[in-house]
Amino acid sequence: MSGIAGLVGENIRLLRKKRGLSQEQLALRADINASYMGQVERGEKNPTIDVLSKIAFALQTPLERIVNVVPSPDAAEDTDDEGYATKVAHQMNGLSLKEQEAVYKFVKQLVQFKEIQ
Repeated sequence: MSGIAGLVGENIRLLRKKRGLSQEQLALRADINASYMGQVERGEKNPTIDVLSKIAFALQTPLERIVNVVPSPDAAEDTDDEGYATKVAHQMNGLSLKEQEAVYKFVKQLVQFKEIQ
């Protein structure tokens, strides 16, 4: 799994597992071939935007969550400030919107506390 197709496939797999679906169940809901679904998840195929829309609908998630291709945490150096932001964004990728909001509020309060000191 590499490149953008691999990252999109990883996003789909994480969201599918979070919802407790098998590849076959997701493929059925999205009205696509189960074998093709596996290839998409492994980053072997580049699905069309129409297919991605079907998958997003089947996962009951915005299309943006599927195509969010923030690089993996290992892609950034630990000493790079921007790398830490990327790592946090990647970790949040599989969270629900409510969970993402909670993390954001926590980080915001942490930054505000730092500014006070």
